[in-house]
Amino acid sequence: MGCSKKSTSNTDNTPPVITIISPLNNQHFNAGEIIQTTANVTDNDRITELHIHVNNATTGILLRDIHSFPGQSTSTVQDSFAAEAGISYTIKIIAYDVAHNLATAQVNVSVN
Repeated sequence: MGCSKKSTSNTDNTPPVITIISPLNNQHFNAGEIIQTTANVTDNDRITELHIHVNNATTGILLRDIHSFPGQSTSTVQDSFAAEAGISYTIKIIAYDVAHNLATAQVNVSVN
């Protein structure tokens, strides 16, 4: 009796779906105000990695890098930080599923 490996002919080419709940794209904040980031992510199988990248939109410098590893078909990722005067931010959500499909979504916000 020999060993056999189960072969699957189904290939997952469907990336996760990201819905950014907050902040809204082009939303304006006052200095010192808390910028709350919330995004819902779904996948037809499992989400293996979620990232929130917060960059200075002018310089491109990465200011925050939040990671989570949900291992489920749905997940919510959250983060918050205080807005600094005169900085515009790009907030990017990055998601990978078990088949290494990639999805990204982003919003831009500015601060007085």
